Amino acid sequence: MSFYKKTGEVIADWNKEEFRKLFHEDFLFIRETELVTLDDHINNFDKFMSKPENAKELIERRRNALVHENDFVTEVRFEEKGEIVTNVFLKKDGLGWRSIVNRVPISSTK
Repeated sequence: MSFYKKTGEVIADWNKEEFRKLFHEDFLFIRETELVTLDDHINNFDKFMSKPENAKELIERRRNALVHENDFVTEVRFEEKGEIVTNVFLKKDGLGWRSIVNRVPISSTK
């Protein structure tokens, strides 16, 4: 099963430990001007998912688009709060190894 599909299934039936299994032990999330470690990424996502309104938003966001996926990369795009969000995952050993997100205001894309 693809990284994209596995991630969607774990998010739909939230399980912090199963989510962690999707990521390489050396995972880093590159966010604007900071690097987020695996533990921080898992804990941040778990806090987000613990709020019912956020979980509902994320499940609705699952209507995102898989742009491209192969053994080395997964690229996903979706709309969130007036922005087009592109999330690129580089993979190592079939697991998420690096992730970087780009946000562009929807008005900038027209």
